[in-house]
Amino acid sequence: MRDRFFFPLAGVVAGAFVLTAMQPFAYRAPTGPVSGGGRNAEDITVKGEELHRFRPGNYDDIAIVKPSGGGDPVVRITRLAEETRDDQRDIPAAGPHLVLAEDVENAMESRPIEVEVVARASGDFAASQFQVDYYAKPDGESGWQTFNLTPNWQAYKLEFDVPRIGPNQGYDYLGIRPVAPDKRRVMEVQSVRIHAMGPKHDPNAKPAPKQPN
Repeated sequence: MRDRFFFPLAGVVAGAFVLTAMQPFAYRAPTGPVSGGGRNAEDITVKGEELHRFRPGNYDDIAIVKPSGGGDPVVRITRLAEETRDDQRDIPAAGPHLVLAEDVENAMESRPIEVEVVARASGDFAASQFQVDYYAKPDGESGWQTFNLTPNWQAYKLEFDVPRIGPNQGYDYLGIRPVAPDKRRVMEVQSVRIHAMGPKHDPNAKPAPKQPN
């Protein structure tokens, strides 16, 4: 084959291999920080395929699974008792967590919010409790709030006044983890909703005067 035909043909074949490897038309689940992305950043729900945005932190076992009864995928979180003891930095990023993008962080700062987690106990070592922590900065987090789990889907709510964004900006995190007193514990999360419950606090507002007795 002459060079003038060989090299263009070789380029076409190589391009076809590259295109096949990249799989441009293959489905890719959403990943990365949770963003408004055209939605109302003051009221965000993560469910279904968006649960792929969960990050495992230092945990080995976090999976997106289809419920046995059908329906949208859920995230299954397994926590070992050793991981409970090894949490030296007890912050959400150390375990399963969602990262909140800048638009959501800005929407939530300086205002009361509510976090609603729809979850259930699951597996042979079903968790009886789980914890949620909204982390804005080291001196501004809800702290780990503990809830009792059941085998049925149920909504659990955490309320928190998110602090102002300080000079050292960084992503906000939402951590969710089962309580594992021994061996391991398993839970599933169907959805997470984060929404503002009131207007932003005015940093220049003066406190209301005390009323005389």
